[in-house]
Amino acid sequence: MTIILAAGPVAASNETPWMHPDGQDRTSAWGLLDLDRSLGSAPAWDRARSLTGDWDGWRSELEDRYGIFVVGNYTAEVAGNPVGGRSQGAEYTHNVGLGLVVDLEKFAGLPHTRFLASASNRAGSSLSKEEIGNVYAVQQIYGGQTTRLVQLALGTELLDDTLDLVAGRLNALDDFAASPLYCNAHNLAFCGNPLSIPSDVNISSYPNTAWGFRGRWAPHPGLYVMGGTYDAVAGFRENRFHGVDFTIRDDSGVVGIGEVGLQPDRIGSGGLFTSLPGNYKLGGYWDTEPRTEFRTGRLERGTGGFYAAFDQMLWREPETTSRQGLYLWTAFHWAPSDKNSQDRFFSCGLVYPGLVPGRDADVAGLYGAYGHFSGDQRSAQQQAGQPGQVYEAVLELNYRITVLPWFYLQPDIQGIINPGAAHQFGDALVLALQFGVPF
Repeated sequence: MTIILAAGPVAASNETPWMHPDGQDRTSAWGLLDLDRSLGSAPAWDRARSLTGDWDGWRSELEDRYGIFVVGNYTAEVAGNPVGGRSQGAEYTHNVGLGLVVDLEKFAGLPHTRFLASASNRAGSSLSKEEIGNVYAVQQIYGGQTTRLVQLALGTELLDDTLDLVAGRLNALDDFAASPLYCNAHNLAFCGNPLSIPSDVNISSYPNTAWGFRGRWAPHPGLYVMGGTYDAVAGFRENRFHGVDFTIRDDSGVVGIGEVGLQPDRIGSGGLFTSLPGNYKLGGYWDTEPRTEFRTGRLERGTGGFYAAFDQMLWREPETTSRQGLYLWTAFHWAPSDKNSQDRFFSCGLVYPGLVPGRDADVAGLYGAYGHFSGDQRSAQQQAGQPGQVYEAVLELNYRITVLPWFYLQPDIQGIINPGAAHQFGDALVLALQFGVPF
């Protein structure tokens, strides 16, 4: 999952982070096109923080005076499998994301209200589909290979900013079962949610949105309760709709989802879990759309599941209050096996920003995931003469190199165990490289 809006400083901790982009690039007039006059004609590459800079001050003017943010990025992944899978090869894919955020308090006098519209363009091929044949895509930005509308939403804060509401065309999994640590990984099993959830039910996730509403109440800075409802219908991710199929069909249902979260470091003091930042979440959902019951083959409404996730900073580098240090995260998902393809899923990771001395902006990561497939589905597959799916597992190791403030490279290695989950293909080794540039 790629979200083009990064969580920047906001007025209140409860505000929706993906509706608050980072501040504009005030360090250079035109980014890579800016000429450092003190050096004659040399581009100020080391000062720029985006490809296009501050537009000679116009971006800052739009933000400060009118509350208008224009943001975007380009992210690409190249991956190949020298060993394993159906065959060997290499594939390229990319995502171009654009977004417009308007602070309606500055623009129109509506207090604590924001508008967001975003779009994506994706192109390229999938190594998982073309060569490996595995379930969990090794290139997390593959999927939805077209130009499409993504978000179209309004958000507001009420009750002294303790209640945050968002409605419109939304990605449900931008908010639920999510962590900014997940997308340090390339494999879609990790980024940006436990992949079994959107595989089991038609809940919206980037870049595929649906009509929805979400409310988040935070009675204390370290505690929140969140709930949402979203339209759910099979096939809503199809490229032919380009994200602008706004109809609610007769065969659609509703996904209702809730989550409670705790941040111990904001509640008490003393001990590991209250002195270092951490997030602890429990959630569950219910889906009312028609689904096939594996044993009978009949369409029936109603299924659900629950998840638990936490991330915790285990160690912070001495004499610093920065994010440099070691983080651990885990996520678990369960769903009943009668109508859900994946009934159990577990993932975890270790992430270390600033592992190498003098490279504070770099990030190292080690990850693992295991997905177990429904026994009921397996019986139905075997009765139909197909290989029965049992499990697929992923191991991943990578290192993100911040070459310049506006450019990063992330070499990556993955091991895919039992690709396709049915003991059909040999275990695969994947070598990959991701790189990105903000606009």
